[in-house]
Amino acid sequence: MSIEALFNHRCSIYHLRSETTSPGFGLPGQTTYSYPKTPDLEHVPCHFNVGASTELAQETPFNTYLYTGKLNLPAGTDVRMNDKIVNEASGLDFTAQEPQDIRGHHVTVAIQRKGSFSKTSV
Repeated sequence: MSIEALFNHRCSIYHLRSETTSPGFGLPGQTTYSYPKTPDLEHVPCHFNVGASTELAQETPFNTYLYTGKLNLPAGTDVRMNDKIVNEASGLDFTAQEPQDIRGHHVTVAIQRKGSFSKTSV
């Protein structure tokens, strides 16, 4: 089986951008971080691994969860730490950790999704 046969999903990748704005008068600037409205890379072949871990913490006023999984991408894909990765099938967005080049064969990235929900919404 070839690696291309593994890539049965599609994702969009948004690179994190930083912008420094200064209020003027010689005051230091403030750096803000954001993602662009349109993806930097669209319809990228990928594979979201099934084996993932989920943590749930009871907090006030909402419960919080942390999903951690892996994403496989073709070799040479421009993915960076803290990029936003959106699964095109489900619409869920994830944050990329440090990408690992696997011998020039493919790229593996740990991805995380954090969120919260109320106890009554389940």
